[in-house]
Amino acid sequence: MKLAYKISLFVATAVLLALFPARGRSEQVQRFDQFQVHYNALSADMLPAEVARQYQFARTSKQGLVNIAVQKLDGTPVAARIRGTAATLAGQRTDLIMREIREADAVYYLGEFPVRGRDTLSFTLDITPEGSTRSYTLTFRKNYVTD
Repeated sequence: MKLAYKISLFVATAVLLALFPARGRSEQVQRFDQFQVHYNALSADMLPAEVARQYQFARTSKQGLVNIAVQKLDGTPVAARIRGTAATLAGQRTDLIMREIREADAVYYLGEFPVRGRDTLSFTLDITPEGSTRSYTLTFRKNYVTD
């Protein structure tokens, strides 16, 4: 195996392990017709340093990261157009700019948003899987406590 491929595979694995819920916790997945959307939001300071450096994310508790992966029901990754917002309880909205990451056979999307103090953020994402004429709306909430 080439060294570059091994490094890419390691980084993809590290990102997915950091962003998807650990085994034993309830998995965050929503089914839409023939697709499933895996999602998670976390504080960017939870990223391993090498992953943050590779993808140029600031490792800070004041920055959040949302991770979205779209798959067919058989687990095949699907590219998608994803637009969305993160909103505080006070109504402050942040447009999420999603970055597509392709590593080995995985396709996932990462977006950053600010996190301040103690708050609950509501996420609303419009997801259009490649090859689909339909878009789907994913909504979820995440509680944050920062310094």
